[in-house]
Amino acid sequence: MKRAPQMLLLLTSLGAIVAHAQTYNTPIQHVIVIIQENRTPDNLFGAQTNGKFLEPGVNLVVNGNSYGTSVPLAKVPLTTCYNPSHGNKDWQAMYDGGKMDGANGEKIQNPLGSQCQVPPTNVPFAYVENDSGNNYAVNPYFMIAQQFGFANYMFQTNQGPSFPAHQFLFTGTSAPVSYPNTYYDWFVSEEPPSIGKNAGATGCVAQPTTSVLEMDDTVPYTEKAGYAPPGAIAGFPCYSHNTVASVLDPASVTWKYYAQTQTELWSAPVAIDALCVPSLSEGGGTCTGAEFNSNVVTPSAGILTDIRDCALPGVSFVVPDGAWSDHGGQGDKGYGPSWVAAIVNSIGQGMSGSKCNPLGSPVYWNNTVVLVTWDDWGGWYDHVAPPNLGFSNGTGQQYVYGFRVPLLVVSAYSVSKAYVSGAWTTGPQPMACPFSTTPQYCHDFGSILNFIEYVFGSGGKPLSDISPTYHYADYLAPDAPFNCGVSCPYSLSDFFNFSRQPNKFVSISAPYDAKFFLNYTGGPVDPDDDADEE
Repeated sequence: MKRAPQMLLLLTSLGAIVAHAQTYNTPIQHVIVIIQENRTPDNLFGAQTNGKFLEPGVNLVVNGNSYGTSVPLAKVPLTTCYNPSHGNKDWQAMYDGGKMDGANGEKIQNPLGSQCQVPPTNVPFAYVENDSGNNYAVNPYFMIAQQFGFANYMFQTNQGPSFPAHQFLFTGTSAPVSYPNTYYDWFVSEEPPSIGKNAGATGCVAQPTTSVLEMDDTVPYTEKAGYAPPGAIAGFPCYSHNTVASVLDPASVTWKYYAQTQTELWSAPVAIDALCVPSLSEGGGTCTGAEFNSNVVTPSAGILTDIRDCALPGVSFVVPDGAWSDHGGQGDKGYGPSWVAAIVNSIGQGMSGSKCNPLGSPVYWNNTVVLVTWDDWGGWYDHVAPPNLGFSNGTGQQYVYGFRVPLLVVSAYSVSKAYVSGAWTTGPQPMACPFSTTPQYCHDFGSILNFIEYVFGSGGKPLSDISPTYHYADYLAPDAPFNCGVSCPYSLSDFFNFSRQPNKFVSISAPYDAKFFLNYTGGPVDPDDDADEE
Protein backbone atom coordinates (compact mmCIF):
# COMPACT_ATOMS: atom_id res chain seq x y z
CA MET A 1 0.00 0.00 0.00
CA LYS A 2 1.07 3.59 -0.54
CA ARG A 3 1.14 6.31 2.05
CA ALA A 4 -1.66 8.85 2.04
CA PRO A 5 -0.83 12.25 0.44
CA GLN A 6 1.12 14.63 2.60
CA MET A 7 -1.09 16.00 5.37
CA LEU A 8 -1.93 19.70 5.39
CA LEU A 9 -1.20 22.31 7.99
CA LEU A 10 -4.53 22.96 9.71
CA LEU A 11 -4.00 24.82 12.93
CA THR A 12 -1.24 26.56 14.80
CA SER A 13 -0.39 25.62 18.37
CA LEU A 14 -1.89 27.37 21.34
CA GLY A 15 -2.33 26.95 25.06
CA ALA A 16 -1.19 28.41 28.33
CA ILE A 17 1.60 25.96 29.05
CA VAL A 18 3.98 25.25 26.17
CA ALA A 19 5.98 22.01 26.09
CA HIS A 20 6.74 22.06 22.37
CA ALA A 21 6.79 25.26 20.42
CA GLN A 22 5.29 24.10 17.15
CA THR A 23 2.64 21.42 17.04
CA TYR A 24 1.86 21.75 13.41
CA ASN A 25 -1.82 21.00 12.97
CA THR A 26 -3.59 20.75 16.33
CA PRO A 27 -3.87 22.75 19.54
CA ILE A 28 -2.54 19.73 21.44
CA GLN A 29 0.75 20.19 23.26
CA HIS A 30 0.49 17.37 25.82
CA VAL A 31 -0.44 13.70 25.46
CA ILE A 32 -0.87 11.58 28.60
CA VAL A 33 -0.95 7.80 28.12
CA ILE A 34 -2.38 6.12 31.24
CA ILE A 35 -1.65 2.39 31.21
CA GLN A 36 -3.95 0.33 33.40
CA GLU A 37 -3.72 -3.42 33.91
CA ASN A 38 -5.36 -6.55 32.61
CA ARG A 39 -8.96 -6.12 31.47
CA THR A 40 -11.10 -6.59 28.34
CA PRO A 41 -14.13 -4.56 27.26
CA ASP A 42 -16.44 -7.50 28.04
CA ASN A 43 -14.99 -7.84 31.52
CA LEU A 44 -14.76 -4.17 32.49
CA PHE A 45 -17.77 -2.69 30.73
CA GLY A 46 -20.22 -5.60 30.74
CA ALA A 47 -21.99 -5.10 27.42
CA GLN A 48 -22.92 -2.61 24.78
CA THR A 49 -25.26 -2.95 21.84
CA ASN A 50 -26.17 -0.89 18.80
CA GLY A 51 -23.26 1.43 19.53
CA LYS A 52 -24.68 2.68 22.84
CA PHE A 53 -23.34 2.14 26.33
CA LEU A 54 -25.73 0.30 28.57
CA GLU A 55 -25.85 0.69 32.29
CA PRO A 56 -23.25 -1.53 33.99
CA GLY A 57 -24.17 -5.02 35.02
CA VAL A 58 -25.64 -6.33 31.77
CA ASN A 59 -24.88 -10.00 31.21
CA LEU A 60 -23.36 -11.32 28.03
CA VAL A 61 -23.70 -14.97 27.13
CA VAL A 62 -20.72 -16.73 25.60
CA ASN A 63 -22.14 -18.86 22.83
CA GLY A 64 -20.01 -21.91 23.37
CA ASN A 65 -16.74 -22.76 25.04
CA SER A 66 -14.51 -25.70 24.21
CA TYR A 67 -16.92 -27.95 26.08
CA GLY A 68 -19.67 -26.94 23.66
CA THR A 69 -21.84 -25.17 26.21
CA SER A 70 -23.07 -21.61 26.65
CA VAL A 71 -21.64 -19.70 29.57
CA PRO A 72 -23.27 -16.61 31.11
CA LEU A 73 -20.83 -13.98 32.27
CA ALA A 74 -20.86 -13.90 36.06
CA LYS A 75 -20.65 -10.66 38.04
CA VAL A 76 -17.45 -10.29 40.07
CA PRO A 77 -15.91 -7.45 42.07
CA LEU A 78 -13.04 -5.43 40.64
CA THR A 79 -10.92 -6.59 43.57
CA THR A 80 -10.87 -10.31 42.87
CA CYS A 81 -8.26 -12.14 44.90
CA TYR A 82 -7.67 -14.63 42.06
CA ASN A 83 -6.07 -14.02 38.73
CA PRO A 84 -6.64 -15.83 35.41
CA SER A 85 -3.32 -16.76 33.83
CA HIS A 86 -2.49 -14.72 30.75
CA GLY A 87 0.75 -15.87 29.22
CA ASN A 88 0.95 -16.67 25.53
CA LYS A 89 -0.10 -20.28 26.09
CA ASP A 90 -3.25 -19.00 27.82
CA TRP A 91 -3.82 -16.67 24.90
CA GLN A 92 -3.58 -19.64 22.55
CA ALA A 93 -6.06 -21.60 24.67
CA MET A 94 -8.68 -18.85 24.64
CA TYR A 95 -8.15 -17.97 20.98
CA ASP A 96 -8.39 -21.64 19.90
CA GLY A 97 -7.63 -20.92 16.27
CA GLY A 98 -10.12 -18.08 16.14
CA LYS A 99 -13.05 -19.88 17.77
CA MET A 100 -12.67 -17.80 20.98
CA ASP A 101 -13.98 -20.71 23.04
CA GLY A 102 -11.06 -21.89 25.14
CA ALA A 103 -11.04 -19.69 28.24
CA ASN A 104 -11.96 -22.67 30.37
CA GLY A 105 -8.53 -24.09 29.49
CA GLU A 106 -6.69 -21.33 31.36
CA LYS A 107 -5.01 -21.81 34.72
CA ILE A 108 -6.19 -19.72 37.64
CA GLN A 109 -3.53 -18.18 39.86
CA ASN A 110 -4.31 -17.76 43.53
CA PRO A 111 -1.48 -15.71 45.04
CA LEU A 112 -3.22 -15.30 48.40
CA GLY A 113 -3.64 -19.04 49.00
CA SER A 114 -6.12 -19.94 51.74
CA GLN A 115 -7.08 -16.26 52.15
CA CYS A 116 -8.82 -16.39 48.78
CA GLN A 117 -11.85 -18.47 47.89
CA VAL A 118 -11.64 -19.11 44.15
CA PRO A 119 -14.86 -19.93 42.29
CA PRO A 120 -14.72 -23.56 41.14
CA THR A 121 -15.34 -23.02 37.40
CA ASN A 122 -15.56 -20.47 34.61
CA VAL A 123 -13.43 -17.81 36.33
CA PRO A 124 -12.45 -16.01 33.09
CA PHE A 125 -16.11 -15.66 32.08
CA ALA A 126 -16.93 -12.64 34.22
CA TYR A 127 -17.73 -8.96 34.13
CA VAL A 128 -17.03 -6.43 36.86
CA GLU A 129 -19.89 -5.34 39.07
CA ASN A 130 -20.53 -1.61 39.22
CA ASP A 131 -22.48 -0.39 42.21
CA SER A 132 -22.42 3.39 42.41
CA GLY A 133 -22.39 3.13 46.20
CA ASN A 134 -19.29 0.93 46.17
CA ASN A 135 -15.95 2.70 46.55
CA TYR A 136 -14.39 0.04 44.32
CA ALA A 137 -16.89 0.45 41.49
CA VAL A 138 -15.82 1.15 37.94
CA ASN A 139 -18.37 3.92 37.44
CA PRO A 140 -15.64 6.53 36.75
CA TYR A 141 -14.68 4.56 33.63
CA PHE A 142 -18.29 4.58 32.44
CA MET A 143 -18.51 8.32 33.08
CA ILE A 144 -15.34 8.98 31.07
CA ALA A 145 -16.68 6.89 28.19
CA GLN A 146 -20.07 8.57 28.31
CA GLN A 147 -18.59 12.08 28.37
CA PHE A 148 -15.77 11.58 25.87
CA GLY A 149 -14.80 8.62 23.69
CA PHE A 150 -14.49 4.83 23.75
CA ALA A 151 -12.87 2.51 21.20
CA ASN A 152 -14.91 -0.59 20.48
CA TYR A 153 -12.08 -2.20 18.49
CA MET A 154 -8.85 -1.51 20.36
CA PHE A 155 -6.54 -4.54 20.27
CA GLN A 156 -3.41 -5.15 22.27
CA THR A 157 -0.70 -5.58 19.66
CA ASN A 158 0.97 -8.56 21.32
CA GLN A 159 -0.51 -11.94 22.21
CA GLY A 160 0.58 -12.14 25.80
CA PRO A 161 1.21 -10.47 29.15
CA SER A 162 2.41 -7.14 30.51
CA PHE A 163 6.14 -7.09 29.84
CA PRO A 164 5.96 -7.31 26.02
CA ALA A 165 2.80 -5.16 26.04
CA HIS A 166 4.64 -2.29 27.73
CA GLN A 167 7.44 -2.64 25.22
CA PHE A 168 4.95 -2.24 22.36
CA LEU A 169 3.34 0.76 24.07
CA PHE A 170 6.67 2.58 24.49
CA THR A 171 8.71 1.34 21.55
CA GLY A 172 6.28 -0.11 18.99
CA THR A 173 7.85 -3.57 19.08
CA SER A 174 9.03 -6.34 21.37
CA ALA A 175 11.77 -7.49 19.00
CA PRO A 176 15.05 -7.55 20.96
CA VAL A 177 17.08 -5.58 18.41
CA SER A 178 16.70 -3.64 15.19
CA TYR A 179 17.98 -5.49 12.17
CA PRO A 180 19.96 -3.77 9.42
CA ASN A 181 18.55 -5.69 6.46
CA THR A 182 15.15 -7.16 7.37
CA TYR A 183 12.55 -7.40 10.10
CA TYR A 184 13.68 -9.32 13.14
CA ASP A 185 12.55 -12.92 13.64
CA TRP A 186 12.04 -12.91 17.41
CA PHE A 187 9.47 -11.11 19.54
CA VAL A 188 9.62 -11.09 23.34
CA SER A 189 6.40 -12.77 24.39
CA GLU A 190 6.41 -13.57 28.12
CA GLU A 191 7.20 -12.13 31.54
CA PRO A 192 10.64 -12.22 33.16
CA PRO A 193 10.75 -14.98 35.79
CA SER A 194 10.23 -14.35 39.49
CA ILE A 195 8.47 -11.05 39.14
CA GLY A 196 6.28 -9.43 41.74
CA LYS A 197 6.84 -8.21 45.25
CA ASN A 198 10.17 -9.99 45.78
CA ALA A 199 11.46 -9.70 42.27
CA GLY A 200 13.99 -6.91 42.33
CA ALA A 201 15.05 -5.26 39.10
CA THR A 202 14.40 -6.45 35.57
CA GLY A 203 15.35 -5.30 32.09
CA CYS A 204 19.00 -4.38 31.53
CA VAL A 205 19.74 -4.55 35.28
CA ALA A 206 18.11 -7.94 35.87
CA GLN A 207 20.12 -10.71 37.44
CA PRO A 208 22.57 -12.22 34.91
CA THR A 209 20.67 -15.53 34.83
CA THR A 210 17.37 -13.86 33.77
CA SER A 211 15.96 -15.19 30.51
CA VAL A 212 12.62 -14.28 28.89
CA LEU A 213 10.92 -16.41 26.26
CA GLU A 214 10.61 -15.02 22.74
CA MET A 215 8.24 -15.92 19.93
CA ASP A 216 9.81 -17.58 16.90
CA ASP A 217 7.83 -16.11 14.03
CA THR A 218 8.94 -18.85 11.63
CA VAL A 219 7.01 -21.51 13.59
CA PRO A 220 3.63 -20.26 14.85
CA TYR A 221 3.27 -20.13 18.64
CA THR A 222 6.72 -21.51 19.31
CA GLU A 223 8.69 -19.85 22.11
CA LYS A 224 12.26 -20.12 23.31
CA ALA A 225 15.13 -17.95 24.45
CA GLY A 226 16.21 -16.80 21.01
CA TYR A 227 18.39 -13.69 21.01
CA ALA A 228 21.50 -13.33 23.17
CA PRO A 229 22.68 -9.72 23.72
CA PRO A 230 26.48 -9.27 23.62
CA GLY A 231 27.99 -10.69 26.78
CA ALA A 232 24.68 -12.01 28.13
CA ILE A 233 22.68 -15.22 27.99
CA ALA A 234 19.97 -15.97 25.41
CA GLY A 235 16.71 -14.24 26.31
CA PHE A 236 18.33 -11.64 28.57
CA PRO A 237 15.82 -8.71 28.63
CA CYS A 238 18.03 -5.83 27.48
CA TYR A 239 17.14 -4.57 24.01
CA SER A 240 18.78 -2.38 21.38
CA HIS A 241 16.35 -0.56 19.12
CA ASN A 242 14.60 2.78 18.77
CA THR A 243 11.76 3.94 21.01
CA VAL A 244 9.27 6.79 20.93
CA ALA A 245 11.98 8.79 22.73
CA SER A 246 14.12 8.39 19.60
CA VAL A 247 11.69 10.61 17.67
CA LEU A 248 10.68 12.94 20.52
CA ASP A 249 14.20 13.92 21.59
CA PRO A 250 15.39 15.29 18.21
CA ALA A 251 12.18 17.34 17.99
CA SER A 252 12.76 18.80 21.48
CA VAL A 253 9.54 17.23 22.76
CA THR A 254 9.84 16.53 26.46
CA TRP A 255 8.71 13.17 27.84
CA LYS A 256 8.50 11.33 31.15
CA TYR A 257 7.67 7.80 32.21
CA TYR A 258 5.93 7.72 35.61
CA ALA A 259 6.36 4.39 37.42
CA GLN A 260 6.44 3.11 40.98
CA THR A 261 10.10 2.10 40.68
CA GLN A 262 12.51 2.78 37.85
CA THR A 263 13.45 -0.86 37.38
CA GLU A 264 10.15 -2.78 37.58
CA LEU A 265 9.02 -4.65 34.48
CA TRP A 266 6.26 -2.06 33.83
CA SER A 267 8.95 0.61 33.52
CA ALA A 268 9.54 -0.04 29.82
CA PRO A 269 12.68 2.17 29.51
CA VAL A 270 14.64 -0.12 31.87
CA ALA A 271 14.75 -2.76 29.12
CA ILE A 272 16.23 -0.37 26.52
CA ASP A 273 20.02 -0.42 26.56
CA ALA A 274 20.52 3.10 25.14
CA LEU A 275 18.23 4.63 27.79
CA CYS A 276 19.20 2.56 30.83
CA VAL A 277 22.96 2.47 30.04
CA PRO A 278 23.54 -0.37 32.52
CA SER A 279 26.70 -0.25 34.58
CA LEU A 280 27.18 -4.00 33.94
CA SER A 281 26.47 -5.26 30.44
CA GLU A 282 25.84 -8.86 31.46
CA GLY A 283 23.17 -8.01 34.05
CA GLY A 284 22.86 -6.60 37.53
CA GLY A 285 24.21 -3.17 38.36
CA THR A 286 22.26 0.04 37.88
CA CYS A 287 20.95 2.28 35.09
CA THR A 288 23.38 5.14 34.63
CA GLY A 289 21.75 6.92 31.68
CA ALA A 290 21.23 10.64 32.32
CA GLU A 291 17.98 10.72 30.35
CA PHE A 292 16.74 7.58 32.11
CA ASN A 293 17.37 9.00 35.56
CA SER A 294 15.78 12.35 34.76
CA ASN A 295 12.79 11.09 32.76
CA VAL A 296 11.75 7.89 34.55
CA VAL A 297 9.92 9.49 37.48
CA THR A 298 8.97 7.71 40.71
CA PRO A 299 6.50 7.29 42.25
CA SER A 300 3.80 7.41 39.60
CA ALA A 301 1.81 10.00 41.55
CA GLY A 302 4.46 12.41 40.28
CA ILE A 303 2.17 12.97 37.27
CA LEU A 304 -0.22 14.79 39.62
CA THR A 305 2.61 16.84 41.10
CA ASP A 306 3.77 17.89 37.64
CA ILE A 307 0.24 18.89 36.61
CA ARG A 308 -0.13 20.94 39.80
CA ASP A 309 3.29 22.57 39.37
CA CYS A 310 2.86 23.41 35.67
CA ALA A 311 5.62 20.98 34.75
CA LEU A 312 3.73 18.53 32.55
CA PRO A 313 5.97 17.24 29.73
CA GLY A 314 4.90 16.93 26.13
CA VAL A 315 4.35 13.17 26.41
CA SER A 316 3.64 11.26 29.62
CA PHE A 317 3.44 7.49 30.11
CA VAL A 318 1.80 6.66 33.45
CA VAL A 319 1.90 3.26 35.17
CA PRO A 320 -0.16 2.65 38.35
CA ASP A 321 0.85 1.49 41.78
CA GLY A 322 -0.42 -1.97 42.69
CA ALA A 323 -3.00 -0.41 45.00
CA TRP A 324 -4.58 1.48 42.11
CA SER A 325 -4.02 -1.08 39.41
CA ASP A 326 -6.97 -2.99 37.95
CA HIS A 327 -4.93 -6.21 38.02
CA GLY A 328 -6.70 -9.01 39.88
CA GLY A 329 -5.19 -11.45 42.27
CA GLN A 330 -3.16 -9.64 44.90
CA GLY A 331 -5.79 -8.17 47.17
CA ASP A 332 -5.72 -4.89 45.26
CA LYS A 333 -7.32 -1.91 46.94
CA GLY A 334 -9.55 -1.22 43.95
CA TYR A 335 -8.51 2.41 43.63
CA GLY A 336 -7.86 2.12 39.87
CA PRO A 337 -10.96 3.94 38.54
CA SER A 338 -10.40 6.77 41.04
CA TRP A 339 -6.72 6.99 40.08
CA VAL A 340 -7.60 7.46 36.42
CA ALA A 341 -10.35 9.93 37.31
CA ALA A 342 -7.91 11.91 39.47
CA ILE A 343 -5.58 12.46 36.51
CA VAL A 344 -8.44 13.31 34.15
CA ASN A 345 -9.98 15.74 36.66
CA SER A 346 -6.65 17.40 37.38
CA ILE A 347 -6.33 18.15 33.67
CA GLY A 348 -9.93 19.27 33.22
CA GLN A 349 -10.40 21.19 36.48
CA GLY A 350 -6.87 22.22 37.39
CA MET A 351 -5.11 21.77 40.73
CA SER A 352 -4.43 24.42 43.34
CA GLY A 353 -1.45 24.59 45.65
CA SER A 354 1.42 25.79 43.48
CA LYS A 355 3.08 29.17 42.92
CA CYS A 356 2.67 28.86 39.15
CA ASN A 357 -1.09 28.36 39.42
CA PRO A 358 -2.28 29.40 42.90
CA LEU A 359 -5.97 29.43 41.95
CA GLY A 360 -5.78 26.03 40.28
CA SER A 361 -7.16 27.08 36.90
CA PRO A 362 -7.36 24.32 34.27
CA VAL A 363 -4.32 25.44 32.26
CA TYR A 364 -4.00 22.10 30.46
CA TRP A 365 -7.57 21.29 29.42
CA ASN A 366 -7.52 23.02 26.03
CA ASN A 367 -4.15 21.59 24.95
CA THR A 368 -4.04 18.04 26.32
CA VAL A 369 -5.28 14.62 25.22
CA VAL A 370 -5.54 11.82 27.79
CA LEU A 371 -5.49 8.26 26.43
CA VAL A 372 -6.42 5.50 28.89
CA THR A 373 -5.73 1.92 27.87
CA TRP A 374 -5.09 -1.46 29.49
CA ASP A 375 -1.84 -3.30 28.80
CA ASP A 376 -3.35 -6.75 28.20
CA TRP A 377 -6.52 -8.80 28.51
CA GLY A 378 -5.48 -10.34 31.85
CA GLY A 379 -6.95 -13.75 31.08
CA TRP A 380 -10.54 -12.43 31.12
CA TYR A 381 -12.86 -13.49 28.33
CA ASP A 382 -13.67 -11.29 25.35
CA HIS A 383 -15.96 -12.47 22.56
CA VAL A 384 -14.42 -10.52 19.64
CA ALA A 385 -11.77 -12.47 17.78
CA PRO A 386 -8.71 -10.35 16.94
CA PRO A 387 -7.79 -9.86 13.28
CA ASN A 388 -5.50 -12.66 12.16
CA LEU A 389 -2.68 -11.31 10.00
CA GLY A 390 -0.87 -14.64 10.00
CA PHE A 391 2.78 -15.39 10.56
CA SER A 392 4.34 -13.89 7.45
CA ASN A 393 8.08 -13.36 7.64
CA GLY A 394 9.53 -10.07 6.54
CA THR A 395 6.47 -7.90 7.22
CA GLY A 396 7.15 -6.71 10.75
CA GLN A 397 3.61 -7.78 11.70
CA GLN A 398 4.43 -11.13 13.25
CA TYR A 399 3.03 -11.77 16.73
CA VAL A 400 -0.16 -9.71 16.25
CA TYR A 401 -2.95 -9.23 17.27
CA GLY A 402 -3.91 -9.93 20.87
CA PHE A 403 -7.40 -9.57 22.33
CA ARG A 404 -9.37 -6.37 22.73
CA VAL A 405 -8.55 -3.99 25.56
CA PRO A 406 -10.45 -0.82 26.46
CA LEU A 407 -9.35 2.58 25.19
CA LEU A 408 -10.79 5.82 26.58
CA VAL A 409 -10.01 9.06 24.72
CA VAL A 410 -10.38 12.30 26.72
CA SER A 411 -10.13 15.68 25.02
CA ALA A 412 -11.71 19.13 24.78
CA TYR A 413 -12.03 18.38 21.06
CA SER A 414 -14.00 15.12 21.20
CA VAL A 415 -15.99 14.73 18.01
CA SER A 416 -19.14 14.17 20.09
CA LYS A 417 -20.24 13.21 23.56
CA ALA A 418 -20.11 9.46 24.26
CA TYR A 419 -18.47 8.79 20.90
CA VAL A 420 -17.91 5.10 20.18
CA SER A 421 -15.27 4.36 17.56
CA GLY A 422 -16.38 1.34 15.55
CA ALA A 423 -19.82 1.20 17.09
CA TRP A 424 -21.74 -1.99 16.45
CA THR A 425 -23.68 -1.58 13.25
CA THR A 426 -26.51 -4.10 13.37
CA GLY A 427 -28.03 -6.47 15.88
CA PRO A 428 -26.79 -7.51 19.30
CA GLN A 429 -23.48 -8.94 18.09
CA PRO A 430 -20.56 -6.98 16.63
CA MET A 431 -19.02 -7.34 13.23
CA ALA A 432 -15.38 -8.35 13.10
CA CYS A 433 -13.06 -5.37 12.98
CA PRO A 434 -13.20 -4.57 9.25
CA PHE A 435 -9.55 -3.82 8.50
CA SER A 436 -10.14 -3.94 4.76
CA THR A 437 -13.14 -1.59 4.57
CA THR A 438 -13.18 0.69 7.64
CA PRO A 439 -9.71 0.58 9.22
CA GLN A 440 -10.18 4.05 10.73
CA TYR A 441 -12.30 2.40 13.44
CA CYS A 442 -9.69 -0.27 14.27
CA HIS A 443 -6.94 0.61 16.74
CA ASP A 444 -3.95 -0.96 18.49
CA PHE A 445 -1.00 0.13 20.64
CA GLY A 446 0.68 1.47 17.52
CA SER A 447 -2.24 3.88 17.10
CA ILE A 448 -1.18 5.68 20.28
CA LEU A 449 2.38 6.10 19.02
CA ASN A 450 1.25 7.21 15.56
CA PHE A 451 -1.03 9.81 17.16
CA ILE A 452 1.87 11.17 19.21
CA GLU A 453 4.03 11.45 16.07
CA TYR A 454 1.27 13.38 14.33
CA VAL A 455 0.53 15.78 17.17
CA PHE A 456 4.15 16.82 17.63
CA GLY A 457 5.06 17.08 13.97
CA SER A 458 6.01 20.39 12.38
CA GLY A 459 6.56 21.93 8.98
CA GLY A 460 3.58 20.10 7.52
CA LYS A 461 4.90 16.65 8.42
CA PRO A 462 4.51 14.29 11.38
CA LEU A 463 7.53 13.23 13.37
CA SER A 464 9.61 10.42 11.94
CA ASP A 465 8.51 6.82 12.36
CA ILE A 466 10.21 5.04 15.22
CA SER A 467 11.91 2.74 12.72
CA PRO A 468 11.82 4.42 9.30
CA THR A 469 13.34 1.52 7.31
CA TYR A 470 11.78 -1.60 8.86
CA HIS A 471 8.62 -0.34 10.46
CA TYR A 472 7.19 -0.87 13.94
CA ALA A 473 3.61 -0.76 15.22
CA ASP A 474 3.34 3.04 14.90
CA TYR A 475 3.60 2.85 11.10
CA LEU A 476 1.71 -0.45 10.80
CA ALA A 477 -1.31 0.46 12.97
CA PRO A 478 -4.58 -0.30 11.16
CA ASP A 479 -5.72 3.34 11.42
CA ALA A 480 -2.35 4.83 10.41
CA PRO A 481 -2.08 6.45 6.94
CA PHE A 482 -0.07 3.52 5.54
CA ASN A 483 -2.98 1.13 6.02
CA CYS A 484 -5.93 3.53 5.96
CA GLY A 485 -5.13 6.12 3.29
CA VAL A 486 -7.08 9.36 3.03
CA SER A 487 -9.63 8.22 5.62
CA CYS A 488 -6.93 8.47 8.28
CA PRO A 489 -4.67 11.54 8.30
CA TYR A 490 -3.40 10.12 11.60
CA SER A 491 -4.31 7.33 14.00
CA LEU A 492 -7.31 7.92 16.30
CA SER A 493 -8.42 10.71 13.94
CA ASP A 494 -12.08 9.72 14.15
CA PHE A 495 -12.14 10.79 17.83
CA PHE A 496 -11.29 14.44 17.22
CA ASN A 497 -12.50 17.66 15.64
CA PHE A 498 -9.63 20.08 16.23
CA SER A 499 -11.32 22.90 14.33
CA ARG A 500 -14.13 23.21 16.90
CA GLN A 501 -14.20 25.36 20.01
CA PRO A 502 -13.07 23.43 23.10
CA ASN A 503 -15.79 21.57 24.94
CA LYS A 504 -16.41 22.44 28.57
CA PHE A 505 -14.98 19.85 30.94
CA VAL A 506 -17.41 17.68 32.88
CA SER A 507 -16.05 16.43 36.19
CA ILE A 508 -15.72 12.68 36.72
CA SER A 509 -17.17 11.61 40.08
CA ALA A 510 -14.96 9.25 42.05
CA PRO A 511 -14.57 8.27 45.71
CA TYR A 512 -10.89 9.27 45.88
CA ASP A 513 -9.32 12.43 44.49
CA ALA A 514 -5.84 13.66 43.54
CA LYS A 515 -4.99 14.65 47.13
CA PHE A 516 -5.64 11.09 48.23
CA PHE A 517 -3.07 9.71 45.79
CA LEU A 518 -0.53 12.46 46.45
CA ASN A 519 -0.71 11.67 50.17
CA TYR A 520 -0.96 7.88 49.82
CA THR A 521 1.44 6.06 52.18
CA GLY A 522 0.73 2.41 51.41
CA GLY A 523 3.15 1.87 48.49
CA PRO A 524 4.90 1.41 46.29
CA VAL A 525 3.65 -2.02 45.25
CA ASP A 526 4.25 -3.53 41.83
CA PRO A 527 1.01 -3.42 39.84
CA ASP A 528 1.36 -7.07 38.84
CA ASP A 529 2.34 -10.16 40.81
CA ASP A 530 2.16 -12.85 38.15
CA ALA A 531 4.54 -15.75 38.30
CA ASP A 532 6.58 -16.44 35.18
CA GLU A 533 3.99 -16.65 32.40
CA GLU A 534 5.70 -19.35 30.38
